[in-house]
Amino acid sequence: MRLKKIKRYLLCTILFLGTSAFSAFLVAAGQKVDSEQSSDVTYCIDPNWAPYEAIRNGVHVGISAQYMRLIAEISELTFTLVPTESWQQSLEFVQQGKCQVIPMMNTSDYRKQFLDFSQPYFEAPNVLVAKAGMPMLQGYSGIGNRTVGIVQGYRQVEYISRHYPGLRLKLIPSEEEGLKQLANDEFDVMVGSLMSVNMHINNLKLKDLNIVGYAEPFDSLAYGVNKSYGHLVDKIDYAIERIPETRKVDIYKQWNNVQVRYSRNYTVMLLSTVIVLLFLLLFITKSRNKSGFKRIISQKNEEISALQAALLEKNKTLAFLSAHDTVTGLYNRNHMIQRAEEEISRFHRFHTTASLIVIELSPADVSADLSDSPLKEEALKAVATNCLNTVREVDVVSRFSGEQFIILCPQTELTAANTLAVRLLDSLTSHYILNENFRTAMGISELSESEEFAEWFERTIKAVYQSKRQGYGNVFVAE
Repeated sequence: MRLKKIKRYLLCTILFLGTSAFSAFLVAAGQKVDSEQSSDVTYCIDPNWAPYEAIRNGVHVGISAQYMRLIAEISELTFTLVPTESWQQSLEFVQQGKCQVIPMMNTSDYRKQFLDFSQPYFEAPNVLVAKAGMPMLQGYSGIGNRTVGIVQGYRQVEYISRHYPGLRLKLIPSEEEGLKQLANDEFDVMVGSLMSVNMHINNLKLKDLNIVGYAEPFDSLAYGVNKSYGHLVDKIDYAIERIPETRKVDIYKQWNNVQVRYSRNYTVMLLSTVIVLLFLLLFITKSRNKSGFKRIISQKNEEISALQAALLEKNKTLAFLSAHDTVTGLYNRNHMIQRAEEEISRFHRFHTTASLIVIELSPADVSADLSDSPLKEEALKAVATNCLNTVREVDVVSRFSGEQFIILCPQTELTAANTLAVRLLDSLTSHYILNENFRTAMGISELSESEEFAEWFERTIKAVYQSKRQGYGNVFVAE
C-alpha cells in the first residue's frame, strides 16, 4: 500500500514538472515571435562622422539618416536612436544588445562574431592626410616609420594590425579631433574617410593639411545587426534592393557638394539671405503689390539657378583638370596611381591579372635641348594620339611624368599585353616627328602576388632601362 502511494506521488511530480517546462517553452516561443514581429528597432551611430552620420542637437543627421528614412518607408520598420558619445561606445552598445543595429559600418572578421550584416549600400574611399610638404604615399606600404592616427574601433585598425603589423598606430576619438592633433604635430599621418576629411579640413580652416594618398581598403558600408535580431537583415536587404537609383544619386550629390557651397561660394547664400529678408519685410508690412513681390522672387530664383548651374559646370571642370594632363589630355599621375591601386585590390579579391606598359621618350640628339620646345609638345601629343588609337577601351593611358607614359591593361595577361605593346611601338616609330627626333624605349610587366603599385612600377621601369641598353625601339619584358 505504501509503495503505491510513492508511485502515485512520483507520477504527479513528473506531470507537474513536464507541464511547467512546456509552459516555459510556450512563453519563450511567444516572446521570440513577438520580437520578430515587432517593427520597433533601436540603433546606434557614430556621433562624430559627418557627413556620413552624426548626432546634432540630439538628432541623427547625414547620409545614413537619409538612407534610414528610405529603408523605414519601404520596410515599415520604426527606427529609434540610442544616443552615444563615441563610435567605440556605439560598438559596445550593439554588442551588448542596448541597441539592435548600426546603420553604417564595414564588415570585418571580428565584428562578424556578434553581428550579422546586410548587403552594402554605400561605398566611399579612405585617404591618407598629412601636413603640407609630405610626399605622395603609395598606401600603407609607403608610410614607413611614421606614426599613423586612426579612430578607435574603425575597421582600418583591424586591417592594419593584420596586414601591416609594423606600423605604429595612435588611436584617436574622432576624425575631427584627429585632424586637430595632426595639425599640432602629435603624429605624422592620419587615415580618414574622404568626404569627412574634406569637410573638417575646410570647416576648421586647416590650410596646411593635404591628402597625400589613398588607404586600402575602401569603405563598403552596410547595416550591422546584433545576432539576436538577425531576422531584421532580410527586411533591411529587401528595402535596400528597392531604393531607386535616382534617390541614391541625389543623396550623394547633396552631401558631396555641401562643403564646396559652404566654403567657397557665398554668392548663393547671400542672395538667398536677401530674398528671405525681403520676403519677411514684405510680409510684415503687408505690401499690396503682390505681383511685384512674385516677380522679384522669380527673378532671384532664376539668378540662383544660373549660379548653381555655373557652379556645377566649374565643379565638373575642376574634376576633369584634377585627373588629366594639361598638355596631352591624358590621365595624370594621381589618377593612374588611383586606378592601379583599384586594379591591385581587384586582383587580391578575384585573382584577375593585369599588365603595365611603360613608354619613355629620349631625344635622338643627346646634345639637343628640347625641354621647352614646340617640337617636344608636338611629340607628346603624338604619343597620346597613337596610344588612344591603339589601345582598347578598357585600358587606361596616362602621362606619368615628363616624357614617360603608362598604360594600365586590366584583366590582361603578359602575352596579350606584349602583343599590344609591339603594335603600339610600330605605330610610334612610324610617326615622322617621333622617328626623326626621338627614340622610344618600352617595358612591360604582369602584376605579381602581394605586389604593391610602387614595386610593380619599379619592376617595369627596370625593363625600360633594359630596352634602352638594347638600343631603343624594342619592347622588353620585366622579369
